[in-house]
Amino acid sequence: MKYSKSRPQSTQLTLVISMASLAFILALFFQLFVSVKSWGDEIKSQMKVYVYLSDSLSTSDLAATITYFKTRPYLGQKELKLELEFKSKAQIASEFLKSSQEDYQSLLGEENPFKNCLILGIKEEFKNEAAFKKIVTEIQTRPEVYEVTYPNTFIGSLLGKIKAVGYVGLILIVILVLFVYVQLANNIRLHIHGNRVLIKTMQLLGSTNGFIQKPYLLNALLVGFLGGLIGFVLADGAFYYFSTSIPEISSLFFEINNQVQLVLVCVGFCTLFSLMASFFSISKYLKIQHTNLF
Repeated sequence: MKYSKSRPQSTQLTLVISMASLAFILALFFQLFVSVKSWGDEIKSQMKVYVYLSDSLSTSDLAATITYFKTRPYLGQKELKLELEFKSKAQIASEFLKSSQEDYQSLLGEENPFKNCLILGIKEEFKNEAAFKKIVTEIQTRPEVYEVTYPNTFIGSLLGKIKAVGYVGLILIVILVLFVYVQLANNIRLHIHGNRVLIKTMQLLGSTNGFIQKPYLLNALLVGFLGGLIGFVLADGAFYYFSTSIPEISSLFFEINNQVQLVLVCVGFCTLFSLMASFFSISKYLKIQHTNLF
């Protein structure tokens, strides 16, 4: 079946550009979500509580303190092992010398100013500002504890702000989806109007809606695929530029799994969206009464 060629190439190009814009925005926020999740998981894995112990603590008291912390509900596990590490003041001093290349004795005039330390890994459900404060308050009541330090609360605040940016991105995507849908619907309406006599004649001759819809759906498939592919290529180019400027983030952008997921999101979503939007629009306009076609 051939319809009259009343569909301008500029309209098709506009549809592809709109679909590519949608794919580009989708790719940006999908990659932002993946990167932030990966970054957030890495940060959370490093969120530990450092318990510095009093110098007067005896060996037996130290063993009792370690046993106490092993029974706490907030202590995490990694590979079936409790996340509790003891570092002696001698170890800490040695690490300080290696990292700073400075002699603390000449700086501070003390033999070893550091304290023995217990490093506690915390369970995932306790990794928030309120839980950390509660844990620290509990630990500080222990007489053998000299000082407690824990991660800055700005991390939670930062992750919250990034989540807010994600919501803004979601709203932007919804608006763009509606805009592209209106474009597709108007394009189909105009094309059906231009071929209204032929379409109604085919309906009177017994052609099914599926047969009439086929060329529109094939065109929608092509528009969605091309738009998604172009959007993916543009987004990938932008990611490449940023990764060369900031090499530390290149592993987030160009991990194989991320690339496969990005292609599926861009091309898959745009193709499916174009197909479904076109199907519903065509079904709507094919229901127009014979008298309303002229």
